[in-house]
Amino acid sequence: MSTPAQQHADRDLPRLAFFALGAAFFGLAVLDRFVALFVGFSSLLLTIFLAWLLAFLISPLVDGLVRRFRLRRGLAIAASYVSVIGGIVLFVAAVAQIGVREASDLAGRTDEIAARIATMVGDLQHAAGIDRSTIDLAALVGDVQRRTLPTLIQGLADQTQVIGEGVLAVFGALFIIVLLSVYAVADPGTITGMVRRIVPNRHADTLLLIERTVGRSFRGFLRAQFALVGIQVGITLVLGLAFDLPYLLLLTVITGMLMFIPFFGPPLALLPVGFVALAFRPDVALLVIVILVVAQTVLVNAIQPRLLRREVGLHPILVLVALLAGSQIAGLWGAIFSIPLCAIATLLARYVIDARAVNEVEGIELAEAVAAIQAEHPEIEVEEAVGIAADQAEAMLEADAAVPLPHGG
Repeated sequence: MSTPAQQHADRDLPRLAFFALGAAFFGLAVLDRFVALFVGFSSLLLTIFLAWLLAFLISPLVDGLVRRFRLRRGLAIAASYVSVIGGIVLFVAAVAQIGVREASDLAGRTDEIAARIATMVGDLQHAAGIDRSTIDLAALVGDVQRRTLPTLIQGLADQTQVIGEGVLAVFGALFIIVLLSVYAVADPGTITGMVRRIVPNRHADTLLLIERTVGRSFRGFLRAQFALVGIQVGITLVLGLAFDLPYLLLLTVITGMLMFIPFFGPPLALLPVGFVALAFRPDVALLVIVILVVAQTVLVNAIQPRLLRREVGLHPILVLVALLAGSQIAGLWGAIFSIPLCAIATLLARYVIDARAVNEVEGIELAEAVAAIQAEHPEIEVEEAVGIAADQAEAMLEADAAVPLPHGG
């Protein structure tokens, strides 16, 4: 027989299950509303983020002009924005003037390109000794091109029209982004001061750590990406000049834009150069493609991991996981910003782990150890000093473990 307490618990079990399921449903409903609210304000949040990113990139230039040329901050801000925005406008104008003409010319030669590629495939089939009665690769390629190229060109034309219709909206958004970033650069103390007043004083050091971590991660990520883009564009220019490839400006612009996309961009950057080589220089196309693949392999597997580890501080495995997770969650934007966000989380986690490692060792105080390290190396930041202190604490533990116990102990 069950006791009265057990009977009472059995009667309350359905009630508890009801309240648990109700709480879970309410929590999911609140989460759904929160996600919908976040999605509704996604364009506004993206505008604010891009404004912050622009201010983040221009601030070092402004500070450098103030320090080096003793300019007033307002004049330095004006000079920085005029130079940066002017350079972007000139670059876009040059690309629009030459690149659009090259793109239009390339689109008008689709029949010639199809015939060239079909002839090259037929020559390869003949060299391989494959009889055309078995399979006619040239005819097959020509049929595929006749069915796909017009659709592709029409799609590009439609997208061009859509882009043209949205130019005013884009310029309006860019104006707002630039305006917000100007305010952020002109008066950074107000924003940071407000944030510091919101955060309790006991977390002031943590806030400074987060500010430095965010700056280091984003700047390192951008330096690594610009380096990769520069290397790939240089390879494209060298191959284009060496093998006399046409539409070289268009190729370099498309290659540079694709290389800005982490992980997925480098393989896509091979396609435009390979396509133009196959279409217009079939005699050297195979050599061009082999050089591109070899250079891309070295760039992605040897240079890129070292750049990201040096500039961002991430292991290649973490880079791959961050890219896959970011692309799964937020598509292209997630893939682009997943690496710096992962670097920020990794640096903060490393700081917490190092600090705990020091605090767990008897005979060493974290604040004293960090102060001693910074006194010896004034250029070292707090998080780096904490990492050195963690290494020292680990060395102390290993030394204590290596000391033999006295006899009879």
